[in-house]
Formats: sequence, structure tokens, C-alpha cells
Amino acid sequence: MLTKERQYRIIAMINEKSFVTVKELMAYFGVSRSSIMRDLIELENQNLIKRERGGASAVDIDMPTVTSFNEKSVESKEALNKEEKIAVCREAAKHISDGDCIFIDSGTTPVYLLDYISDKNIKIVTPSTYLVSKISEDFKGEVYLLGGEFRKKYDMSYGPLTLEMIKFFNFTHAFFSANGVNIKNGEVYIFDMNIGAIKRAVMERTKENYLLVDSSKLEIKALYTWAYSNEFNNVYVNEPNYNCEFPKNYCVCRV
Repeated sequence: MLTKERQYRIIAMINEKSFVTVKELMAYFGVSRSSIMRDLIELENQNLIKRERGGASAVDIDMPTVTSFNEKSVESKEALNKEEKIAVCREAAKHISDGDCIFIDSGTTPVYLLDYISDKNIKIVTPSTYLVSKISEDFKGEVYLLGGEFRKKYDMSYGPLTLEMIKFFNFTHAFFSANGVNIKNGEVYIFDMNIGAIKRAVMERTKENYLLVDSSKLEIKALYTWAYSNEFNNVYVNEPNYNCEFPKNYCVCRV
């Protein structure tokens, strides 16, 4: 696990529990006391947490924010939290049946749906060239790649042309990714408003909408709110290794 990913999770744990001990963090992440202390010192210097005797507590600030400047490329995120993403997609894929027309979002999490639908006679619509490159040769259905302005870093198309093409489709199911989710107020975040516009346009043309996130996205913020968690039929997330109370439409998946 990368240091930044661990620090994001530390913040999420502290925000959820208000206080965590150094020993808890060492056990959870499987790292040394010195590594945890370095993380806590760095987070405190950024005013993201407050160090206390034996641990750290939450401070009343905004959550870590993802922007276009610090958002990682799709390729660099491919192997992050792979088992968690697989668990989420394994459960979400149970909604898909022969004859469906589904939208699969950009990002690395929804790609793992492909492992469970290769034998389905369905139509897949996506803006993601990354996803298309992962489709197996024995896939029985049809694939529609949305056009538009291409952004190599994220391996996807977006913009006015993409939005126009979406109008040609009526989706049975849509499976979305996100940069972050706020469990308390329900906000679902994305770092780029143009990408958020694609997601909103699809939601309006879909019978059932699903959000797929691994637990590292919980309590991480991005610049734009593009949806609220209660707008989805279900939000699929892997079970975090800390206590967390989820809303009713969350489906918690075991790895």
C-alpha cells in the first residue's frame, strides 16, 4: 500500500471513530510504529488530524480532496485495492442478465465487472478505452465506445459529443465509479465537472443505477459533487477493517 493511500485510510478511520490509537493503526496496516508516527506527524502538519497521547483524534476540517492536479492516472491505479474491487464487482454483477443494455463507467473499479459478464449476451456502453482494452475475445455481447474529446491520462472520452451520444441509449443498469463518498451527508465526488456531467446524463437515462467503490474512497472528497448516495439503487463497497455504520442502500461486500 502506498504511503498516501495509507494516510487517506488513517484519516477515514479517525473521522469515523474520533480517536484511534497508534497500536490500532499498527495492527490494521501491519507496519511499524515509526511508520505510523511519520504518517501522523505529516497529517498533523497539514492540519488534517490532531496527535494525542498514544494516538490521534479528528479535527473539524474538510476531508482530503482529490483534484485534477493530484488525481492519479488509470494505469497507476490498476493494482490498488484489487481484491476489494473484485469483491464489489462480483456482487454488483449479479444484477446483469442477457438482453440488458448497461453503462460501465470509466475508472479501474468497474473494469472488474468484466470477469463476471463475459458469457452474457448484453450491450455495453462506455466512455472508457481502458475498459474496452480489457474485454475478452470470447465476450458474447456488443460494445459501444462513446466518442468525444479523449483524455489519455484517464483513458476515456468526455465533452459535448459524449453527452450527445448518450442520448441515443436507454440503459437497463449503470455502474458508476467515484473519487470519494461522504457517508454522513451522502455526497458522491468527482475531480472534474465534465466527467461528472457524463455520469449525470447516464443516470437520467437508466432504470437502475449502482455505485461501485472500495473502502479507501470513504470520506475522501473531490472538487465536485455529482450525485448523492440515496440516488442509487445500491452502493457497493467492500467491508472496511474498522467500525462503520452504513445507510440502508449500501451493500457491504466481503473480500
